[in-house]
Order: sequence, then C-alpha cells, then structure tokens
Amino acid sequence: MKKTVEANKTLIVNGPSSVRIISGRAEVFGNIIKENQQIIVREGKRQPFHALENTEFHVSLGANATMQEEETKTIPESWNEALQTVVAIQKKPAVVMVMGKADSGKSSFSTYIVNNLVNGKTKVAVLDSDLEQSDIGPPCTVSYNYVTRRVTELCEIGMSNAFFVGVTSPIQAVNKSIEGLTAMHREIMQKHDADYIIINTDGAIEGESAINYKLQLVNQLKPDLIVGIQNQEELAVLFSGIDTITTYCIKSSPNANVRSPEKRTRLREMNYAKYLKDAKIRSLFASHMEIQEKNILPKEAGKEKGILVGLKNSKKHFLGIGIMLEYNRARQTMKVLTPVSIKPAIITIGRIRLDPELREMPL
Repeated sequence: MKKTVEANKTLIVNGPSSVRIISGRAEVFGNIIKENQQIIVREGKRQPFHALENTEFHVSLGANATMQEEETKTIPESWNEALQTVVAIQKKPAVVMVMGKADSGKSSFSTYIVNNLVNGKTKVAVLDSDLEQSDIGPPCTVSYNYVTRRVTELCEIGMSNAFFVGVTSPIQAVNKSIEGLTAMHREIMQKHDADYIIINTDGAIEGESAINYKLQLVNQLKPDLIVGIQNQEELAVLFSGIDTITTYCIKSSPNANVRSPEKRTRLREMNYAKYLKDAKIRSLFASHMEIQEKNILPKEAGKEKGILVGLKNSKKHFLGIGIMLEYNRARQTMKVLTPVSIKPAIITIGRIRLDPELREMPL
C-alpha cells in the first residue's frame, strides 16, 4: 500500500514488513533513506521512518505487522546531546558503553550513534554483548565488527569474530561472559584501527547479581563514557557504584519496542535458524579437539542430544554454532549438526538445548 507522510512526521513500521520510498527522503536512526531504496523490517522489530520532506512510501505488511503515523520525530533530543558528548572525547579509540534495561532502546541508540560517527575518515567498531538478543552474532555469543556505512540495524554489519558463552543471560556464566567481552575488546584494541568502540550491553541492570556483573565489566573494559538509557531512574543504583568514569543518562524513545518474554524467545529462535542455515551432520573425533565446558555434558548416553555448541579453529577464531546430536565416549566421536564445513580445533559446550524445530528446551 502507498502512504504519504508530511515533512517532520514519522511513520512507525512494525515487522515483518518491506518499506520502499517512492519519492522524498526519510531518516532511520541517522541513516538517510532515499528514493527507490528498500528497507526490510524484520519480525519483532520496529523502525521509525522520519520524513525529512514530504515523502511517499510503499509499504508491504506481513502477518501481524502494523504501521502508524506520529506527529513528531521519535528520537529524543537527549540522544543528540549524548552524541555530542561522544564526539567530544579526545582519546582514541574512544570507548563508549551503552546500558539500559531490556527493550529500552540500547541497540537503536547504538545504531544512531554509529550512523552519526561513520564517514570517510572515521572507523567505528561495535562490540555486542547482549547474549539474549544479539544483533551481530548468534545468540549466546559476544561478537563484534566494524561499521563502514550507515545502517538501519546493527545486524546489517556482519560479524568479524565472536566468543561463544553458551547461555542467554550473563548472570548464568559471569566469568565466561567477562572472559568473552575482554577477549573481543582486546582483539579490537590490538588492531589499532578503530576511532570509536561502541559496546552494546545486555538488559540486566537490577538486582545484586546484575549490578555486580556490570561493575565488573566497567572495571575490566574501562570505557571513557557510559551512556545509560532510562525513564525512571532505573540505573541510579548501578551508576552510584561507578565514580571514576563519566556517565550520561538519556531518555528512551517514546516508541521503544517493548516485547514479551515469548516474543524475545521467538526472535532468538529465529536467530538460531539464521546461523544454522544449510547445516549438515558432521562426524568429529573428540580426541582431536579441545572440549571446553565438558562438565556440562550429561553423563547418561543420549542426553546430550540438542545441546548448543560453539566451534573455533586452532587460532581460537569463532567458526559458528552447532547442535550436538551424539557423543560416544567409548569411541571418542561426536556428531554435530552445523553449517561449519572445516574441522574445528575447539568445541565449547553450551547450556542451551534446542529441539528439532530449533525451539529452546530445558537443559
């Protein structure tokens, strides 16, 4: 269907949808969308198309998708103020950590910051530590990549490397989560080619365990600036424990996409499917590999079926994920369903089990 939106108004589109501009221009989190450019809004995602001039859209709505028009821009002014604070950091690379509760808009704000930093002379790295709703790598991983162009979603930038943690909440594996984040952060720093490093964190910010985890992250990564997204002082307790690093609080977008736990699980399962596409059953010799977190494997034969695993090469570079189908201890052989075609040197056992339809099951 066609939809005309006047200048300075915003078209909010919920996926799954396809949006193409027939005439005019619109902005999505700092990314300018022009005539004939088509944007896919994934299921469970929401995109605000802010009309920079009178703009005619062609919108194709999928099942249960919706759209609505808002009178004003949905990006809070505090986002631009935070952007100016980021730009003013003299140290390079400038490390900026983004915090907030689940669905507060951390990924949207990170996208906004990235799009306004990227140009011909600025190189930006994004480190994604949200194990539950990862934008860059598979679920249960810490991942990163560099951004060289403006995007509407962080998932568009691909993945340079990842660290498989094997859980959907860092509170379930604090040491492993911190190990992964510090490893990926160190890798970016050692390349000496990023002007900015944007660290997008998970949504655990309340409760003693979550706060201690975040404080450990801050202590390990030592960001130059922490941007917190909140509406009602949700970060007050956490930020009270941070006194050596500048913190800056901004508001959530009034159109932030709040999703139910069931919807978040559904999005995660769709992401498993994305990274297991074209998977085949591979036979592996356990004696030829290092098995990390081996203690997680059930001792009873057959109970290992469905466990999510991460695969790495001998240089500890992430190859992909897989699903354990069989582990024969006597013969020291494994069968793993994975799209990874080369023999891994390291296999890490996760704490997530998937059924044949890639739905999460209790481990």
